[in-house]
Amino acid sequence: MTDPKPIEKPFEDIRDLIGSMPVLEAGVDCEVVAQAGSLGRGLRPIGRLEAPLVRISKWQGAPLPVLMRPLIAVFAGTHGVAEHLGYEDVVAASKSRVASLTEGKVAVRGIAGELGSAFKVYEFGLDYPSADFTKTDSLSERDCAAAIAFGMEVVAEGADIIVLGAAGLGAATAAAAMNIALYGGAANYWAGGVGAETRIQAVQSGISKHSGQTSDPLNILRIFGGREIAGLAGAILAARHQRIPVLLDGYVSCTAAAILHAIDPASIDHCIASHLSAEPAHDALLSRLGLTPVVDLDINIGDGTGGALALAVLKAASAGLSSLKA
Repeated sequence: MTDPKPIEKPFEDIRDLIGSMPVLEAGVDCEVVAQAGSLGRGLRPIGRLEAPLVRISKWQGAPLPVLMRPLIAVFAGTHGVAEHLGYEDVVAASKSRVASLTEGKVAVRGIAGELGSAFKVYEFGLDYPSADFTKTDSLSERDCAAAIAFGMEVVAEGADIIVLGAAGLGAATAAAAMNIALYGGAANYWAGGVGAETRIQAVQSGISKHSGQTSDPLNILRIFGGREIAGLAGAILAARHQRIPVLLDGYVSCTAAAILHAIDPASIDHCIASHLSAEPAHDALLSRLGLTPVVDLDINIGDGTGGALALAVLKAASAGLSSLKA
């Protein structure tokens, strides 16, 4: 008699990775604070930029932040729930959005070039939308875990800091549903904004459909999240294991971080909120994550633009610190 085939539990591997994350060793420090205060008389030339630069240098284990090989990574997928948002063909619309990033004239690519940053779009099955979460689960556990694993490949680029953006069609709607499942509250609070009526209705419907199934954060990710949001969670987790600081670009990438934060608040200690976006609930989400944005520019796109601009500010501030050391 052969042994029964073991039951696959893909999320157990993810939980093991979360449980084995490296932490900062006691005594690890950097020269940022000393350099910033070198003018004396309490003068702080970089103000509150000191905090994110300290975080970067500590995770890198460097005396000053190293921002020589940045990567702006944009994750893109297709959500079945986008059918509720007025798109006749969600696959075609998703591909068009990605084509504008890879072939069109978009601000983030120009900023990346100016910064000497790599820019890469990661496609998460554009032809295969996640299921409409108002009707069923967005992903199976296996598909969700596979997307997490694919997102982890971002660390293979050899970057010293990673900006994580998102360009998934329907991703903000999925993020709103995830945040209600995580924190409670009304759909118009997490999915509001001008012209958001259909998004609010879809989120309300999805939350009602899956009532009682959202006690586990990874299950929330699977039910509502879609492939590229799962990939963002994987990228954050992999960066932590490689001690690479992460700049979270906007509402969607911060929501992916919220899944890890709900499992272990320390899991996003290497993450920095790059900016406060124009998404109405972004500020509330950052507050729950204990993150302060580097800049607040009222940017209403999550394709890495805000993260790229925050990176520019941090690079300039870091260069200023280096000049104090010289």
